[in-house]
Amino acid sequence: MIRFQVQLTTDSIVQYANSINSPLQRIGGAAIAPSTMPVTFWKIEDAPWLHKEATMIHGAQQFYYHAPLMAGMNLACELSLVKVEQKNGRQGVLNLYTHSLVCYHQGNPIAVAETVLIGIGEMK
Repeated sequence: MIRFQVQLTTDSIVQYANSINSPLQRIGGAAIAPSTMPVTFWKIEDAPWLHKEATMIHGAQQFYYHAPLMAGMNLACELSLVKVEQKNGRQGVLNLYTHSLVCYHQGNPIAVAETVLIGIGEMK
């Protein structure tokens, strides 16, 4: 597991919303992060269990929220590798890496993002 902090700013929310052509939502004047924004909180380089030289493609994602993510929040995040599966594909062995990103605000869980990355090639 790796732990890191994310500070949500109005600018970061607006930039992400614009990049996915999502209308900006607000509650009480505060910008609300689009539901898929947690995928931007980490990169392949952050996960020591992923092979940096391997080709990775995005498989699937699911998001669960206890409350909306809003500008001004400081999130404590935990990224874990929860499962690795091997499947045979047309291009050889596919490794499916299932990740769980849990984000906390003021000590309480606020969001969970489950992401599957597919690595092409054999496990090393």
